[in-house]
Amino acid sequence: MVQFRLPQNSRIGTGKTWPKHASDSLREFRVYRWDPEDGRKPRIDAYFVDTNDCGPMVLDGLIWIKNNVDLTLTFRRSCREGICGSCAMNINGQNTLACTRAMDTERGTVRINPLPHQPVIKDLVPDLTNFFAQLASIEPWLQTKSPTPQKEWRQSHEDREKLDGLYECILCACCSTSCPSYWWNCERFLGPAAL
Repeated sequence: MVQFRLPQNSRIGTGKTWPKHASDSLREFRVYRWDPEDGRKPRIDAYFVDTNDCGPMVLDGLIWIKNNVDLTLTFRRSCREGICGSCAMNINGQNTLACTRAMDTERGTVRINPLPHQPVIKDLVPDLTNFFAQLASIEPWLQTKSPTPQKEWRQSHEDREKLDGLYECILCACCSTSCPSYWWNCERFLGPAAL
């Protein structure tokens, strides 16, 4: 019988359980950790967040962990308003933005992993090079065939309304990394964000 094994860095081990803070309102976070420089396998570390001392969103919990427990935790963040898409990650099995996901909506332990089916740079930071290269390949910006004017172009309200539904994507990659067709054919299938 043939036996298959996962690649070395695909097998996730049990990580460290960090000490609890003295608080009556703790929330357990289980966070994917992997540092390519230390040579160890990926692991899941357990943290306990004092929800009385941080904001209500999952991103607030991660920031609290980084500030109060483990300075080495790595993740992306920027606007904290659901606009930039940089804090996209997999929270309890669903790709979403950590800044818009409230801790109260999660039952039990909050399990956080990087976006699936993307190479991991470190911890919760995926390598989105292929995602952005595919997006650039379709040239998703306004283009004109007329010569460049000497002054600005004015856009009518009617012309502006033609863009509704076409520009709202914040390029967080949540939809593409949730798509089975993208998982299996990411070299050829551009994915939902590019479509």
